[in-house]
Amino acid sequence: MTLLDVSDLDASYDRSQALHEVSLAVEAGEIVGVIGPNGAGKTTLLNVLSGLKDYEGSATYDGEEIADLSPTDVVERGLIQCSERRDLYPFMSVEKNLEMGAYARGRDALATNLERVYDLFPRLEERREQNAETMSGGEQQMLAIGRSLMSDPRLLMLDEPTLGLAPVVIEQISETLETLAADGMTVLLAEQNATFAFGHAERLYLLETGEIELTGDVDEFRENDHIRDAYVGVV
Repeated sequence: MTLLDVSDLDASYDRSQALHEVSLAVEAGEIVGVIGPNGAGKTTLLNVLSGLKDYEGSATYDGEEIADLSPTDVVERGLIQCSERRDLYPFMSVEKNLEMGAYARGRDALATNLERVYDLFPRLEERREQNAETMSGGEQQMLAIGRSLMSDPRLLMLDEPTLGLAPVVIEQISETLETLAADGMTVLLAEQNATFAFGHAERLYLLETGEIELTGDVDEFRENDHIRDAYVGVV
């Protein structure tokens, strides 16, 4: 089943066009990667899909046009973005930040989801009373992903989850993605780090200067000279 279907999508900021005729699809239960350099339009794409940015063309989630939904509607339907900025509440504790992620699911789901996040990220349970602003960058990234998972996503959109992180933290994020994949979660992964995306995505799109320049599976991307020269090993 196609959960997300984007066709000929355009998005602009004033007179600057950020996305041009972007088309992609995500099937339920798969991990799809969108790779490309900084400024290529990856974040704009995810903001469109979150209901935060106007667009032309078509972007449907579970059969509904996203332009017809408010950002709250999008979250309630299980399309959840973990942003590149993390957007944590700095003066709130780890556990309070996680609880905020479950606001659309009600109190009934809170305990179960909290236990799941702590199983994935034991460090967060250790730091549950610590304020988010006092955590390391890697811990904050774990918290951002954990808070997104508190919303029970049907489709989780991760925006640059490895950006600026130490290799040991990237490895933990990688293990978390493997667990989510084994559980059947659908993920749209926007990454500059092509090597990381290759390790998890089943299909890939190359987004450059707002346009999709290449689509294919991991083997096709690995064998492409431009991908190998421009993106492999970028962190």
